[in-house]
Amino acid sequence: MDTTLPLSVQIQLNIGSSALVGALITAALLYFSARDHTRTGPRVKDTIAQHYTGYALYALARLGAWSFAIIFSLASAGSSLYFLAIPAWELSYNFFALLLSGLLSVGLVTVYLFTYYLLHIPSLLLCSARFRFSRLTPVWKQLSPLRLQAILWLSILFISVISLTGLYQFSHQAQWGAACFYFLQSTLYLYFFKWLLSSATSQKPMDPPPATSTKQPNSDRKKTPNILMIGSDTLRADRLGATDYVRNLSPNIDQLTEHSTSFTNCYTPLARTAPSLASLLTGTWPHKHGIRTNYPYADQLKLPVDNLISALNQAGYTTSAIADWAGADLGKIDFGFKQRYLPKDQWNLKYLLRQGPAGIRLFLSLFCHNRFGKKYLPELYYLAGIPLTKQLFRDARSHISTMADREAPFCINLFTATTHVPFGSNFPYYDLFTPADYKGDSQFIMTKLASPEEIIEKQELGPEAFDVPQILNLYDGCVLQFDDEVGKLLTHLEDCGLTDNTIVVIYSDHGADFFETGSWGQGNTLMGDDPSGRVPLIIHDPRQTQAHSVEQTVRTIDIAPTLLDLLELPPMKGIDGQSLLATMHEPSAKLDLLAYQETGLWLGRVPGAHPKHLHYPNLLELLDIPDKNSGMLCIKPEFYTSVIAAKDRAVRNDRWKLIAMPTEGRMLYRLFDMQEDPHCTKDVAVCEPHIFNLLKTQLDLLVADDPLMHNVTAEPHKPSQHNSNHPIENKAYDA
Repeated sequence: MDTTLPLSVQIQLNIGSSALVGALITAALLYFSARDHTRTGPRVKDTIAQHYTGYALYALARLGAWSFAIIFSLASAGSSLYFLAIPAWELSYNFFALLLSGLLSVGLVTVYLFTYYLLHIPSLLLCSARFRFSRLTPVWKQLSPLRLQAILWLSILFISVISLTGLYQFSHQAQWGAACFYFLQSTLYLYFFKWLLSSATSQKPMDPPPATSTKQPNSDRKKTPNILMIGSDTLRADRLGATDYVRNLSPNIDQLTEHSTSFTNCYTPLARTAPSLASLLTGTWPHKHGIRTNYPYADQLKLPVDNLISALNQAGYTTSAIADWAGADLGKIDFGFKQRYLPKDQWNLKYLLRQGPAGIRLFLSLFCHNRFGKKYLPELYYLAGIPLTKQLFRDARSHISTMADREAPFCINLFTATTHVPFGSNFPYYDLFTPADYKGDSQFIMTKLASPEEIIEKQELGPEAFDVPQILNLYDGCVLQFDDEVGKLLTHLEDCGLTDNTIVVIYSDHGADFFETGSWGQGNTLMGDDPSGRVPLIIHDPRQTQAHSVEQTVRTIDIAPTLLDLLELPPMKGIDGQSLLATMHEPSAKLDLLAYQETGLWLGRVPGAHPKHLHYPNLLELLDIPDKNSGMLCIKPEFYTSVIAAKDRAVRNDRWKLIAMPTEGRMLYRLFDMQEDPHCTKDVAVCEPHIFNLLKTQLDLLVADDPLMHNVTAEPHKPSQHNSNHPIENKAYDA
């Protein structure tokens, strides 16, 4: 037995073996990543990609360096444990055994985290994996929180026994230097790994306690309500309890609705995140604020109109935005939030390159779904498709606790990707509605949507290419998780003593189509009863205790003027929306509002598209990076007008919807009676010429107000005499 190795030699051997393990595993990760190179986000032309070759190599080297640092730390812990085991088990030193200890340490921690996330957040793995996860279903079925906790504590017990025995032997042999060194190292590693794996190994909330200040708020504070806006990307209005959905998915929101005003027919003008959020916060139509796609130009980010956040800033509010990857536009577009807890622009090639190829991205994601990743590798922490629902709501509760002790009123806009495609949620929500005998690929998320190219490919297919029932099961689990977190947030608001002084708004940017209109997605078609264009809107004013349900047509552009009216602040100049305050006091108050809608950027053509519909190149040809230093993806200027001209447009009120579809040489109009024909199967323009002409005049005025449509002409078109008995016949391109 050789236990007389000097401490300095042990340290050198530890560092050397750990570095060797780190180099070998990192080299393997880089090799497989380079061999099967993939990248998140949309493809760009080779000429553009070549410009970023150097940056791509830098990004890969950066991820390699972090991989090496993590692997080295794990291997070093295993090597230290080996040196503690030598006196504990009376072993002889062997370099191969030392190397194996480091490899085992890395492997066991990685496997544990992989199985943990396979159970708790499988979408974290699926967003980077390049293999069918249905092969892991037998492993997944053996997992449970109790078993994982048992494995963790048994591992801790095993390591503790070796460590304590080794430390005792070092002390017994009077090797005080080694004993002190390994004791300090054990303490350091214990703290480090607890910090590193905090989100992965703990289900306990990390909130600060509610505000406990005993000082009485001043009279101004009492008179000035706070605002808490809670939004979920792609949340459909028909999933909340005010509707007749078959599942009870929103008990907490329903409880709030019992003391709120619920607007059951609220429409967004453009069912894409960036344009929709811009319309919601500015109170204007997309052609006025200028954000028409998710790929705006740099000069469009400085809005030409006022917005709600700037108005609240001027009124002395502390304005904050908290979001995951879906809400990056809240920071990208200059709304004026004073405090931003957001990721960087998601549609930026440099940002996407920093996320790296699938192999190394998958490995690092196991260690980045925590405070470590948020601080040092935010590109992976905020990776698209990975739910951060628990973290965001936890951050929001923490932020509310901080705001509770301040004199200034606050406005917090919390926006999550909880209900966004690929519909991944945390355990147990993703499995709540899945049949026990389900064996398809969509066990955990909607599959084969890892890239825009896959989205385009599937978008051009019909429902037969999708596992629609299971997708609905996954989506409903997401909605239920969102509702549960809303309930926790509202409880925390009450614990902080802010319930009676905070206006709460539940909203979404858009809904989703699940083939009710012949396709899936959002903002792709205006046919049907707007499953992607109709959004939930609930406004809770604690000063108003009576519940109201408003069934009249309202628009998301009405939210900002309504909130300013509730706060008795001056209205913004040049807005298109109007306050809904009258209906909050009396739901029968007549609004007579007209909702305007337009389609988003098409990614591909779908079955049922009109054969002569205006079109433009595919996404690969459309995208450009005007500012190579910034890396921001934009639409090529030469195609931008074509994109705008090819949009379907519509206006609708409580009963009627008029849809205009631009085709080669003329504009096709369709009029539908939404009360009698919500699926838009019968064009009634000939039967209702007065309604047709009235709505067409109003739609023409809105189009004429669009500066990009001034040079676009279309031949006049008479009301169609075609009556279709199929809901998607004559439908425009699905975007």
